[in-house]
Amino acid sequence: MGEPADQVMSPRDELAIGRDYMRQIRQHLNLVSDSELNAYIQQLGERLAASQLDPDTPEFTFFVVENPEINAFALPGGFVGINTGLITAANNEAQLASVLAHETAHVLQRHIARLYASQGNTGLKTAATILAAILLGQQSAEAGQAALLTGIAASQQSAINFTRLHEYEADRIGIQLLTDAGYNPQGMVQFFEVLRRRIALSATERMEFLRTHPLTTNRISEARNNASRLANPIGVQDSIDFQIQQIKLKVLHSNDPHAMQVALAQGHISNSEPVRLYGRIVLLLKAGMVEDCLPLVERLNQLLGTHSAVRLLTARVAIANNDSAHAESIYSSLVDIQPDNYPATEQYLAMLSGQRRTDRAQAVIKHYLRNSLNPVPDVYRKYAEVLRQKGRVSAAHEATADYFFSTNDPREAIIQLELALRSVEKQSNEEARISARIMASKNKLRRNY
Repeated sequence: MGEPADQVMSPRDELAIGRDYMRQIRQHLNLVSDSELNAYIQQLGERLAASQLDPDTPEFTFFVVENPEINAFALPGGFVGINTGLITAANNEAQLASVLAHETAHVLQRHIARLYASQGNTGLKTAATILAAILLGQQSAEAGQAALLTGIAASQQSAINFTRLHEYEADRIGIQLLTDAGYNPQGMVQFFEVLRRRIALSATERMEFLRTHPLTTNRISEARNNASRLANPIGVQDSIDFQIQQIKLKVLHSNDPHAMQVALAQGHISNSEPVRLYGRIVLLLKAGMVEDCLPLVERLNQLLGTHSAVRLLTARVAIANNDSAHAESIYSSLVDIQPDNYPATEQYLAMLSGQRRTDRAQAVIKHYLRNSLNPVPDVYRKYAEVLRQKGRVSAAHEATADYFFSTNDPREAIIQLELALRSVEKQSNEEARISARIMASKNKLRRNY
């Protein structure tokens, strides 16, 4: 007969609901555009989910919200969001990974579908309220809290208890995911302690994470016991990618850039010289102090010159120093060696666009698309910009349609295809091809919605 959750919401339904919420999130939340940070979080999340080999496991999409508050949330269908404030609050990579693992566990255990199944219409209203509160809370803590409290007041107490059980289960499964990925399973317990200390130090601090993930003494104790029973008490050390992305966020969000620069220069932040150098260069580059960057870049390359993030930062400094030839040599080498490296592709395209080198830009995009199994959706928007610069109006609309298809917005995609159709010659092969795409897309839309 299948699982009870399947009777009210199939995995396909979950994916459709998750896609709908992602469309709202893209419209209403300030998502991080930094492709290096996004790539790191996606890779970290995929590493945690890799041990789940069930063919029904959804493809996960991990994304970052530009928000200083500590928060993370999961949506049906494999969509997991995390705030920049949570990334900077983590003391090590295992703590950050523990939050992603917890949210991944919510998706794997199908907690929203199970809430629907256990509570019927009441569960549907409660779950919808929680999801709405997540979206509102990202913009306004007060609005999010009001929505959540109103929904809870109108629901049965059993629904609250059921979601509390979900938190314990997500902790347990998340700790297992952490261990399977090679991280210290105590990372989750450590992050709970970080949250508890922050609450104790600041009674006025708003923490949306704790409104949707209640933290109790029993929960911490159970998580500690679960972690203690597992092997791998040490776990992998912090990756250089974690350290670089975290220091970048910290320096760019600093309220006192000068104090941050001094702290980095004197070694008060991070025990890694390359990471401190990276942070100092990012701050100086933001301030337009390019000359001061050059000796630091030289030293950084001596220490960590083969790392992609270091190469990309070196290229950005070269462009700021009017040395586009050096930047191009870096970008060209990176996209040749790592053809699916979207951050390198994106930054190379930005330079080529500024130089109006549309033929080379088109070749770089095609190279990336040929070699990427799961292209970053934004590449299609970049492609549309290049095609418009070349005067290829119909092709630009098609590329924009591909962007909307890749972000699961077929209605907008069809609109773009119809605009493309208007720009081609009548009774041409292009007209027939685009018309066929429109018909197939509309048929698929009717079947799925």
